[in-house]
Amino acid sequence: MYKIARNTCIVILILVLILMYGGSALTKMAFSRPVDIYQGALTDASRLKRGFAIQTELPVLMECFGSQTSTQTNTYDNSTLIGDAVYYYIMPITVGEEIYYVALETSAKNDNYDMLKELSHSTMASVDAEPVPITGGLLTLDDELYEYMKQWFEETEWFEDKADIEKYVLPLKFSEENYTSNRIVFFVELTIAIALLAGIILFSIKEKKAAASAQKADSEDQNAPV
Repeated sequence: MYKIARNTCIVILILVLILMYGGSALTKMAFSRPVDIYQGALTDASRLKRGFAIQTELPVLMECFGSQTSTQTNTYDNSTLIGDAVYYYIMPITVGEEIYYVALETSAKNDNYDMLKELSHSTMASVDAEPVPITGGLLTLDDELYEYMKQWFEETEWFEDKADIEKYVLPLKFSEENYTSNRIVFFVELTIAIALLAGIILFSIKEKKAAASAQKADSEDQNAPV
């Protein structure tokens, strides 16, 4: 019984740690000081990587270069369930006097989706528009979407040299995140992990005591007079 309970706790603990590791970039964002990427605060391009936290008013947004729609098969009747479409725009980030580009991920369920869409139209038409407040951070961009984004720069001849595309177009996406919610999720996962670890230790101690008691009882039976 102790072994079953202990092994169950170990399996659950491993799953919780996997979830915590998988969300490590979100956790890093939640506990990092966000950077305003348009106020000259960013001078080192090496900081542009997974987990980099951003909070700013987005002044420009280039056009949408791709979209994804998730699908799921209903096992009951084999029907196909179509999820919300996710759109990817090109977002410039200023680093000193240079400009790098990442994807911006959004969908119709985002509160500022209409504002971002309008900002993109205004940017491409060279018309002034109201900046859009955004809070979130950088995550890894899907390889296929990254190729689409580079293809957009090639077709528009934005850069004269393809080497510049590799340098300035990054395989990253900006994802809007709620830092407070991410902190809560992290602490809940951490609490579960600690509780499970304590459970494993407790079960191990009880198991050792039970084994010692059983061994002592066997020894007494063997030494008992016949």
